[in-house]
Amino acid sequence: MRSAMAELPDIPNAGAGAAGGPAAGLSRARLEEIAKRHGTPCFIYDAAVMREAAGRVRAALPEGAALFYPVKANPNPAIVGLFAALGYGAEVASRGELALAMAAGIPAKRIVWSGPAKTDDDLAAAVKVGIYAVQVEALGEIERLAAIAAQLERPATAVLRLDLPKDSGARRGDWAGASSFGMDEPTAAAILGVRDRLAPVEIVGFHNHPTSGSLNAADFVRRFATFIEAVRRLSQEFAPRFINFGGGFGAPFYADDSALDLDPIAAFLHGREIQALTGDGPPPQLGFEMGRYVTGPAGRYLARVVAVKRTAGRRFAALDGGIHHLMVVSGTMRFLRRPVAVSGPPADESKSEPTELTGPLCAPTDRLASAVSLSKALAPGDLIVFSGCGAYGKHASPLNFLGHDWPPEILVDGDEERLIARRVRFEEVLALQSPDHPAAAEPGRVPP
Repeated sequence: MRSAMAELPDIPNAGAGAAGGPAAGLSRARLEEIAKRHGTPCFIYDAAVMREAAGRVRAALPEGAALFYPVKANPNPAIVGLFAALGYGAEVASRGELALAMAAGIPAKRIVWSGPAKTDDDLAAAVKVGIYAVQVEALGEIERLAAIAAQLERPATAVLRLDLPKDSGARRGDWAGASSFGMDEPTAAAILGVRDRLAPVEIVGFHNHPTSGSLNAADFVRRFATFIEAVRRLSQEFAPRFINFGGGFGAPFYADDSALDLDPIAAFLHGREIQALTGDGPPPQLGFEMGRYVTGPAGRYLARVVAVKRTAGRRFAALDGGIHHLMVVSGTMRFLRRPVAVSGPPADESKSEPTELTGPLCAPTDRLASAVSLSKALAPGDLIVFSGCGAYGKHASPLNFLGHDWPPEILVDGDEERLIARRVRFEEVLALQSPDHPAAAEPGRVPP
């Protein structure tokens, strides 16, 4: 089935030139060179890996499906711009993300807005720029949206976000059923029953976010099927033009992770259940939000060993980088700590030993990895590489905790290498907060 909806611009083939096998990874020698040029800690992203992942997604989804990049996954403007060039829209959750997405080249008509606590200022911003749809969470929110749109004398488009029953597929964080995200089916039915009085807001369809970072294809199939059944029940007297299946496609992060198998998901999305959504009318536009899956494997976090010591029979290596840059390794946002994918200087098994990797923070939570097999000759200055760090890394971490500098970000695209975020000294951060700070007197000048 080809989805088609007039409001969404034509979608370029995001997989062009990207489906011919795995993208070449960055060698350790090249990572060493980049680390020497830019210093550590730092983040490095591989554009080829992102394009390849985008190609796999495009091949798995029905032709013409609309893809939205969740800006929160990695909000660096260069990364958002890369997906804009691949034809992605954006899923945003704040006015800051809305401005960022548009500045990165994503048209307002390809942006959807999610979030359980949108303020009146948020809704007004969405109406003023004319985004594709506000994914509303409750009756009160859509009533406020209608009042704001009427006051501004502008139309607005809404999608009803459904919160499906708790037993209808696994969901991290127990979001399904009685949560702050979305609405139950009776509430959605009630809103549809009074949609005529919500003008100038037009309801065009439904949204559901099935999970977060899942690597289980069966969960997606089950969750998508449950979503479709709910859409069918709610569409008895309403013809949706847009059905957003959300995201949550996971990417390997831990050392024992396996990649998500897209084949069962593709088979379901090309099957009878999706075909039946068409009915007698035009096919609805299908939407999908892809963040972690397309960015996670492309990122690496580089840090150097500062000190090595042995205590109580265990070896510890303290690094110049920590959870203030990479909170996800602590188990936060994952709900369970597991072996992290990390590597150090080459060494065979007989010349390695288990090592605890810690950061520079004066906090017991600053443990990046445990019992990592690293060279017995590990020494200060050695480079440690954390894999799978392209999503929910730097920008989802407490960057200001304990006053360390913000790490730079480097985008590698084939032979090209571009600094897409410079190192920010903590003194600069302080200068933004206090006009009395010495650095504020001369913009750009930071005390030594």
